[in-house]
Amino acid sequence: MHASIPELLIPAGSLRKLRVALAYGADAVYVGAAGFSMRPDGASFPTADLRLAVDEVHRQGKRIYVALNSLIHQDGLPALHAWLDETVDIAMDALIVADPAALLLVRQHRPEVEIHISTQLSTANALAARFWQAAGASRVILARECTLDEVNQIATESGVPIEIFVHGAMCVAVSGRCLLSAYMTGHSASEGECKHSCRWDWQLVEAKRPGEAFPVFETGKETIVLSSTDLCLIEHIPRVVRTGAASLKIEGRMKGEYYVAVVTRVYRAALDAYAADPLLYRTDPAWLAELHSLRHHPYATGFAFGYPTESPEVLQARYIDIGTHDVVGIVEGREEQAYRVLVKHPFRYDAILEWIGPGYAGGTVTIDSIQDQEGQGLNQTHPGTTVLVRLASQADIPPLAMFRRRKPVEDTLRQR
Repeated sequence: MHASIPELLIPAGSLRKLRVALAYGADAVYVGAAGFSMRPDGASFPTADLRLAVDEVHRQGKRIYVALNSLIHQDGLPALHAWLDETVDIAMDALIVADPAALLLVRQHRPEVEIHISTQLSTANALAARFWQAAGASRVILARECTLDEVNQIATESGVPIEIFVHGAMCVAVSGRCLLSAYMTGHSASEGECKHSCRWDWQLVEAKRPGEAFPVFETGKETIVLSSTDLCLIEHIPRVVRTGAASLKIEGRMKGEYYVAVVTRVYRAALDAYAADPLLYRTDPAWLAELHSLRHHPYATGFAFGYPTESPEVLQARYIDIGTHDVVGIVEGREEQAYRVLVKHPFRYDAILEWIGPGYAGGTVTIDSIQDQEGQGLNQTHPGTTVLVRLASQADIPPLAMFRRRKPVEDTLRQR
């Protein structure tokens, strides 16, 4: 009997990103509660938007989990009480918590709502998973430091539904519990305000040589600190599925709509291919090419196969891959023969563009004409505007499709 296919859980930092995630194949989405999330409020949901989000997700038969996972100080408890009262009529499927106080208050205010234990609590063994289950949790999100073998052991021995990360940014601190941003900027990572100080362009300065800065690298056995590679397990889907994890999580509530579209369509395609025929399953090179279209640090497998003792440098990033493509617009709808497009990057009326859409659809089109919202013709678009686009030949492009163009090869890498 084959292992069941786990849930594909996608980040949604806004209503538009949520809609993209659902359209491109997410089984579930996770969002932040404004004021209580491990991401800034700009990437979290105020109550009115949360109500809309839950309704939209449930109309499509999908699930939505709300992150209530920031560090809660004593003076934050009244606000948490108030938020739980304010949202009592919102039927979110689960609340993700990282503070025992939040767990207790959720059980008191919303006993019908599932509780998921955040990766911030660094659960890395079966006994800890059972502890959280006894405390009222129905799912545990494991520490990213767990290997896939450990995931399998924990899932098997604890009997607790397990969630693991399979793609996205990694952190130099255990389960993201880092003081660097708080120390250097006064903005605490544990309260959703991380300034990503670890990813700054660090250099080494010797006290007696002021003004002489050296990159933090060595030749041979390299010394590389702070900046981590990005996790990517797309080449290991069979092994990931066989862990018995109930949910596969993508990191990235701060990322844009194009990121959400690409990672969702790729991991959806991989999971569907494995479900269709596990024995003949192979990683499609096109999936890797799609993931390389995104801006990212070098991809690696993190701790999935253990700590890389022989080559620890693979955990650290020496450059940023700025991706093979730029997204230039998002299709918002169709008006007769024209497409209404939200512009992300400039493009001309004669541009040849690729497009990707839900269901792993895609193709190439030529832009025949562009009009602004007043009907005036344009030679070139401007970011942040909405335009009407006509194509040189017929194409059936769905809402939330993305227009993109390939970058020149020499522009795709930036050394740190």
